[in-house]
Amino acid sequence: MGVSGAIPLLLRRLALVPVLVFAVLVFTYAITQIAPGDPVEIIAGQRDIDPAQANQIREEYGLNGSFLERFGDYVVGLVTRADLGPSYYYRSPTRSVQELLGERIWVSTQINLIVMALVFGLGIPLGVFAGVRRGTWKDPATIGFWKVFDSIPSPIFIVLIVAFFAEWGATIINAFGFNVPAVWTPGDPASYVIPVLALTIPSLGGMARFVRVSLLSTLDDDYVRTARAKGLTDRRVLYGHVLRNALLPLSTVIGLSVVGVITGSIIIETRYGVPGVGAFLFRSINQRDFNVVLAFTLLTATLFIVVNALIDIFYIFIDPRIRYTARFS
Repeated sequence: MGVSGAIPLLLRRLALVPVLVFAVLVFTYAITQIAPGDPVEIIAGQRDIDPAQANQIREEYGLNGSFLERFGDYVVGLVTRADLGPSYYYRSPTRSVQELLGERIWVSTQINLIVMALVFGLGIPLGVFAGVRRGTWKDPATIGFWKVFDSIPSPIFIVLIVAFFAEWGATIINAFGFNVPAVWTPGDPASYVIPVLALTIPSLGGMARFVRVSLLSTLDDDYVRTARAKGLTDRRVLYGHVLRNALLPLSTVIGLSVVGVITGSIIIETRYGVPGVGAFLFRSINQRDFNVVLAFTLLTATLFIVVNALIDIFYIFIDPRIRYTARFS
């Protein structure tokens, strides 16, 4: 069955991308317009504003006109100049919203790339280890141990991590040549230790459990029993047949994790002083800096929609069953 039979499905997936992105833009922009808080007061930095000054601010920031006029101006600026609008709170003529977000997204991305590598690099082997030892004490012990950290609420776990390094952890890490600072220090690689551990450890249990369940469901398939009946060793069955199919659902998880790379963690960034996008977005929401919130929402939604479409296309190429279904649907 060729890939050509799935071309209509591919076209439908791709055609939906701009439609969904525009729908997200309309909905999010409408929410920012009806949210409490007057942008003029935020820009002016005071509540009692002279009417002449208020009109000047509205004219300068494009806040005059009806909803459709303002939305039209925003869309035109976005499409023609890649302009995400001015920041209401960080009023700088030389720094746009995309620049303010960009430098903070880069900080969060560096942390989350390390976290993603550790979660997949450690979680997959842990899940395989537990799955192949089904029926022994090592299976529940492995998953249960890491799920304990996942069950702790994030704010409490982050406080525990920071407290641990304040008392004992820093001494342990320092033995390897690192000096873990008590707060985020720009330019210091050791500053990544606490945020990375705080985000990695709670995620290992979920990843290991996901891999274990996928592995066990594959081990019960008929082709696995057939391979064993032919005399293949357990190792060859596992690495030559089972893992390739058991890890196929991970392509979805990996794809969606790409979206999470640019999003920061509000709790750890605020608690540890990381200048990432999570803490920045939290402050922007409190300060009613609607253009920042709108830009970040649009960015993450677009990336999510595009990645989902790419995952669907990827599955069509690697799973013949999807091509078969698409041809006859």
